[in-house]
Amino acid sequence: MTTGKLRLRPDLLGVLGGMGPLATADFLAKLIALTPASVDVDHIPVVVSSEPQIPVRVLGMANDDPASPLPAMLERRDMLVDAGARAIAMPCNTAHYWYAEMTDGLELPFLHIVEAVIKELEAGHTGKTVGLMGTKATIEGRLYEDPIRERGFDCLVPDAELTESHLVKGIALVKEHRLVEAKALLREAVERLLDGGAEKVVLGCTELPVGLDMSDPWVAEHCIDPTAALAKACVDWAMGVRQGATP
Repeated sequence: MTTGKLRLRPDLLGVLGGMGPLATADFLAKLIALTPASVDVDHIPVVVSSEPQIPVRVLGMANDDPASPLPAMLERRDMLVDAGARAIAMPCNTAHYWYAEMTDGLELPFLHIVEAVIKELEAGHTGKTVGLMGTKATIEGRLYEDPIRERGFDCLVPDAELTESHLVKGIALVKEHRLVEAKALLREAVERLLDGGAEKVVLGCTELPVGLDMSDPWVAEHCIDPTAALAKACVDWAMGVRQGATP
């Protein structure tokens, strides 16, 4: 048993996860891999909420609807704040549909996954046509399409048939941990977007980088991983805090 007050670090990152659990684990692995560390103490301290019971993210639902995910997400956010988090990341693309509500009155940085991807695009893919894959809600909510176009890129969005036959099914297979089946289906979706004129494809659901396997050279060449982009943004935040923090 320990006594005394817990010392909270200024670079303590809160992770609002569980949507889904494998995607959260993938984010944490990428956060560790991207951190410039040679020993344990160099890594970023993290407090994680991984609650798979947060309701499914469905657009157009009133926020006071019992099936809305917002109350559960706000509860998890507040838990992370109470635990001492100094910034929050949410490795779920669709959940960012509620970003305005999640950040209302919040005094901490809440790192936005779409903004992290846009920075990646601006850093290395200027002037190219960007393909987009994601959940039906992410696509219908124009979570990526509008910001991508506003920043001067063309955006190739899959039609309803491709979304239903490949993306919805592929994401479901990842959640069932049937990764071999998921990869075959999702790779075909990437190929169809590339054939349609996309030069890079944004994997706008955190299950997609898991299902496609970013260690595959072909996938890494043709796809942009928002989970890795968010992890990099978190690393940049933590390193910035450390550089400005007093001992």
